[in-house]
Amino acid sequence: MIKASLPGWLPDLDGAIVGGQLLRGWALSEVWRIHLDGATRKSVIAKRGVGELAGEARRYHELVVPLGIPAPQLLTEGGPGVIVLEDLGGDNLEVRPTAEGYEEAVRVLARMRAESALRLASDPTLAAGLRRSTADFIAVATRADTAMTALRPDLAGALDDPIRAMTARLQRLSSEPATIVHGDFQAKNLLHTPTGGIVTVDWSDAYVQSHFGDLYLLLRECRKQGQIDSVRIGALPEFFAHEAGIDSRTVTDQLVTGGLCWTICALRWVVEIGVYAAPVSHGWIDELVTDLRVLASRHRSA
Repeated sequence: MIKASLPGWLPDLDGAIVGGQLLRGWALSEVWRIHLDGATRKSVIAKRGVGELAGEARRYHELVVPLGIPAPQLLTEGGPGVIVLEDLGGDNLEVRPTAEGYEEAVRVLARMRAESALRLASDPTLAAGLRRSTADFIAVATRADTAMTALRPDLAGALDDPIRAMTARLQRLSSEPATIVHGDFQAKNLLHTPTGGIVTVDWSDAYVQSHFGDLYLLLRECRKQGQIDSVRIGALPEFFAHEAGIDSRTVTDQLVTGGLCWTICALRWVVEIGVYAAPVSHGWIDELVTDLRVLASRHRSA
């Protein structure tokens, strides 16, 4: 029996719909597990994104599939921002946080970055419209500064040092190979697999750059979550360096660059969109600004 509460935006599916479970529902994004009868698949994941979150299908076509990234299969598309994905089931790393899961996520990230860099280097036309330059990040930072100052005049000038630090660091990073940046590489988007692996979901924010924002966000969240032993967390940058085949000092340094980039982007979203779509995000502004100031101070001491 079909529940009356199922969303009206569902496209035609391969099988009769017998029920559904809302996994996430807020103003800009809905995610449903749809149960089917008499179909090849007994369930699928249906998603609808609005505004900036409506571009996941494009990311699949221009990034995920061409770069061969392990991710749930895109099964079909519906109306604007609507996609249907393979249901991999299982818990995510937020629901079931384990040290082994975070280590596997770091391993997955290192492999994904390395393999994507090779493919992007071999074909510079790949994801041409999703590549972000230093100028793009400066534009994002300028928007963040303008919108934040309008909301919080007391924070006028707070982004001056972080923007200078980010710009200088991105210019130094410009010679590094471009690779994929997931953009929201945190526990809720990292699924445990039955074999002990991790699969990354939710690619709506993905783009091409070379900074370490994904690793920065994963470590930031892991520390805030407080579920993993601090010694295991502290070893993750070294673990990433080993998996990526690079010097651990490079990782430490580039985490500052990645942190500045991710935090500037997060702040821009909060002050332009989040405070209106999710009022709770008002409370994130001070923390993000503090993080940016700390990262900028590390830049000066480097």
